Amino acid sequence: MKVLLYGRLAEAIDHKLELDAPSCCSVAELRAQLVASHPATAEPLKRSRVLVGNVVADDGRILQPEDRVEFLPPVSGG
Repeated sequence: MKVLLYGRLAEAIDHKLELDAPSCCSVAELRAQLVASHPATAEPLKRSRVLVGNVVADDGRILQPEDRVEFLPPVSGG
């Protein structure tokens, strides 16, 4: 599974990850896996919007190994 991260998440983890996710892994389980590997990202990951393909997905969405998952952390500007 290809995981793309942006903003603070990309700085803390990396911009692109290739993960072997278990079959029937949900977005929530993927978030938990990332937090377990990178505890400092718990808050931004929790608040991030998730896209699967180019569609907004909720935590219950079941992911497939060929999916591209993007985590978009909240941004602020001025």
